[in-house]
Amino acid sequence: MSPSLVRSGFLGFLLLSALPSAAQDTVTVGGEKKRAFGTPTAFQNGDAACYLTLKDDRGGTFEELADFDLCSLEKSLKGKRLALTYKTARVMAASCQGNPDCKKSETVVLIASAKPAPLAAPAPAPAAPSPAKSAQTSFCTPTETIVFSCRTSPTKLVSVCASKDAAPNRGYLQYRTGKPDSSEPLDLTLPAAQLPPPQAASGESFPLAGGGATWLRVSTKNNIAFVVYTGIGNWGPRGETREKAGVTVERDGKTVASLKCTGKPLGLLGPDWFAKVGLTAKGQDFDLPD
Repeated sequence: MSPSLVRSGFLGFLLLSALPSAAQDTVTVGGEKKRAFGTPTAFQNGDAACYLTLKDDRGGTFEELADFDLCSLEKSLKGKRLALTYKTARVMAASCQGNPDCKKSETVVLIASAKPAPLAAPAPAPAAPSPAKSAQTSFCTPTETIVFSCRTSPTKLVSVCASKDAAPNRGYLQYRTGKPDSSEPLDLTLPAAQLPPPQAASGESFPLAGGGATWLRVSTKNNIAFVVYTGIGNWGPRGETREKAGVTVERDGKTVASLKCTGKPLGLLGPDWFAKVGLTAKGQDFDLPD
């Protein structure tokens, strides 16, 4: 696929990304935060459980394991908004790869039951814009930390958000992007699950002449990655100190799109925050765009 086709089609989908609603009801089971409601779109029997693909109330896709019995109810449940009840259970370990003679097991959170629920109330209509009201600066909620956020165009906002308790073994980090100052649902949150920062991303800070740079990369399962970055160095025509920040999209390790921040980014992206949450490069690197 040529870079131009990637930009016009594939990236058109990926870059119109966003987060599930902050108001989405959740429950915590086995130390994991789970959505309390979902509309199943696909059912698949697996080696360890029934695998469900669902949409939340804002259209975001997520996946869950469920009791095998739920796969037998596909015809009656598919396409309906469901109230989800979870439990912890021992299942065949993923390392068994479906081998029935394998005795290894692991504890996971499963959907134990799913009952039809009323449709979610529509979001209230947005108030008329007011000159005194400031524009949206991130997709992070008040209970989250802004790790990185900037606009790459008047209609595009990129944010990396983390829970306040984010640490090497707890909390979560997510990459979010979409249309700011809008009631429209956002399309993508990476990763979809709320994983601790070292499981969700990689990152590094490194020195440069006249300053330094920092990058954070979140990857998808299909070899697509989003990298947010900031940097300061002697890049001016006469060696003057200049700053740069933005997001690049990579496919199979190669840059296919690069968007610059239109203003100064917000957030804590840098070595101090990386050390706090245990974020490392994982053997990866990143070259700042020109």
